[in-house]
Amino acid sequence: MFRKRKPQRSLFASSNLVPPAKAKRLQDSWAETFRARALPLIDEELFAPLYCEDNGRPNRAVQTVFGVALLKEMFGLTDAEALEQVEFNLLWHHALELTPEEAHLPQKTLHNFRARLLRDDQGQLAFAATTDRIIATLGTKVSRQRLDSTHVISNIAVLTRLGLFCETMRVFLSALHAKHPELYGTVPPGLLRRYVKEDGDPSAYDDARSAEGRRRLSVCARDLYRLGTQFEGTAAAQLEAYGLLQRLLEEQCVVVACTQSPGDDDDDAGEAGVPVILKGSHNVSSASMQSPHDADVTYSGRKGKGFEVQVSETCHPDNGTEVITHVAVTDACGSDAQATLPVLEALAARGLRPDELVADTAYGSADNAVAAARLGTELVSPVGGSAVAVDPTPAEERPLTGADFDVDPCGNEPATCAGGQTATSHRLNANNGNRLELTFERSSCERCPLQARCPAKLDRKADAYAVTVDLLQANLTRRRRAEASGAFRERYAIRAGIEATNSELKRQHGLDDLHVRGRPRVVLAAHLKALACNFKRMVRALMPELRPAAPATA
Repeated sequence: MFRKRKPQRSLFASSNLVPPAKAKRLQDSWAETFRARALPLIDEELFAPLYCEDNGRPNRAVQTVFGVALLKEMFGLTDAEALEQVEFNLLWHHALELTPEEAHLPQKTLHNFRARLLRDDQGQLAFAATTDRIIATLGTKVSRQRLDSTHVISNIAVLTRLGLFCETMRVFLSALHAKHPELYGTVPPGLLRRYVKEDGDPSAYDDARSAEGRRRLSVCARDLYRLGTQFEGTAAAQLEAYGLLQRLLEEQCVVVACTQSPGDDDDDAGEAGVPVILKGSHNVSSASMQSPHDADVTYSGRKGKGFEVQVSETCHPDNGTEVITHVAVTDACGSDAQATLPVLEALAARGLRPDELVADTAYGSADNAVAAARLGTELVSPVGGSAVAVDPTPAEERPLTGADFDVDPCGNEPATCAGGQTATSHRLNANNGNRLELTFERSSCERCPLQARCPAKLDRKADAYAVTVDLLQANLTRRRRAEASGAFRERYAIRAGIEATNSELKRQHGLDDLHVRGRPRVVLAAHLKALACNFKRMVRALMPELRPAAPATA
């Protein structure tokens, strides 16, 4: 049952039970800033849906449990280490406003709270709501932000292709033995010995030299088909591990019309052939299963197996402290280009839409830049693809293009040309929303000194000059001109700062050493670590505010 924490402080607070000198040191520590400024930002009402409204034992105060979870991530501790600090560390008692009697938290309480956060993306909601309060407390300006991704891997072993086959079948056989021992007894002994020892431990079948690996992979493909066929339609088919068998077969193998018999030197020689062959490695999708212990993991040819964590943070020159504004977990096999718009839409939904988003080349396609502009954000990013030579002709002499027109990518506001004339009509092409059709008054165009260089042509039917601006091409041209002029480099330099943030999340807060598996848990861990980083930055920024001013000297 949900119950808010009582606001009244206890006479037995830690600061009241120590000598004055030690109490003074507590007041000057990070714990005082956390207690006075960070702890009140945890909105307990936000977590009320995690508990029953009118039944059950009252919950342990959310401020305490969530505060412990955040301090754990702030200091990069394990659960056991964090709970030990709760028991015996006076700084933690003061930071969390705990009396000596309250300074205890069972590991199960912390575990159950995180399990509740997994429901309905509550971890993401807690991050967003609390971060918004941090931004308001610090007065952080969000009009300029930067975006980047970092690669992480959940708590799994990195398996070879042969290891993936062997481990997937071992997982299925272990689950079969535990849930349906009578069916487990029907597994052919030869197949069983290849993947499971008599004591249930994994066999060493996947420990093969490269010369033998291909032959063993063919054996594994046939064994995978044999297991799938044998237990199809039985109670074993309801096991989650059986679904992994089927997924692996579909992704890594091809069922053919002709039976494939084992070779004389294959480990399944003498067993019946099956109609399955192994796919070439180049034909296996990077979105295929990489581990039976975390089926959400995908593969990146550049970074390996795992997930991508998209991180956005403020980078305004007036900010004394930058804040991580958004975190999202995406597939390692996907492109960062697919993350740009979801990040901007999520920020806009919270009222944090930046006027300027600085990101690397992968995010800055022309499509993304135009779509971002329609949301009200300028995407500052290098232009990808092959280098295109920029016309060295001085601006006052070169032919004008669509990039020289000042247009609204949404097609709502009137456009103006390089000569300062306002379009008499503007509309997006019905078949291509990235082409903007403009018309200008004939008399104004014919008097314009730029007419000889202008791409607008006379439309005699309309008695006006018309031009079609390709928004994508115009965006690329403007950005290439900025890069060639050197103006872009200064604006883009600030993006490098987010590399330090990624390193901070990994090295100080453990994002590089996750102890969880599965996308939902990885998402929760990423949000908790990012929020802990924000709290740490806020505490450091506000600590001087709570220190008494030094007395003036004569």
